[in-house]
Amino acid sequence: MGFSTVAKVVASVAIAGAGFAGGMTAAPVFGLGAAQGQGAEPVVTVDTTLVKNSFADIGELATESYVFTQVGKYSEEGTKFFGMEVPGTSAHYLITYSGEVKAGLTDVSQIQVQADEGAHVVTVTVPTVEILSSSIDPASVETYDQSFSIVNQIEVSEVTSFLADREAAAKDEAVAKGLLDKAQNRLKEVVKGQVNAVLGERASTYEVRVTLAEQPSA
Repeated sequence: MGFSTVAKVVASVAIAGAGFAGGMTAAPVFGLGAAQGQGAEPVVTVDTTLVKNSFADIGELATESYVFTQVGKYSEEGTKFFGMEVPGTSAHYLITYSGEVKAGLTDVSQIQVQADEGAHVVTVTVPTVEILSSSIDPASVETYDQSFSIVNQIEVSEVTSFLADREAAAKDEAVAKGLLDKAQNRLKEVVKGQVNAVLGERASTYEVRVTLAEQPSA
């Protein structure tokens, strides 16, 4: 092998060695080689849109209910003649019924979600709860001590009106007994549970705060 040939071989080995060394130096830049997996931990973010949309999947959000069973009395005066009631013309009955008053959110799209990645805090702002419904179960209605009068018969419309009044009264009674306060407190629990469910494994590293939206000034 001549001198020129030996020189070419040595040059080829040197270039190959330099290329290998350069490749090892550049490898970490492209995420290759021994440097792979080293450095800062990946930043995990909370998708606030996903959290908010999870509430939309719930639909109407009823958080508390007031169940009632009551007895009502309906009476209607009879025909009067010279200031005296004509016998057999009055109408009355006793009625028992059961129903439920629900409280919660009518529009879950009003829920707002914000995430502070640095502090690992998810803040959910919710509106004030309100009465969703007050209803009497028709199957629970039973009448007792019903009078019968050919002159003054009780009509279906009168019974319907009477029950509608009872539904309104049950709503007022439920509010007076603290239904809205209980529903608001229960809403906080439901919201926290829903956010933690969406966060999944990350729930233990985040604090969930539930705040009440400011009411518009009158």
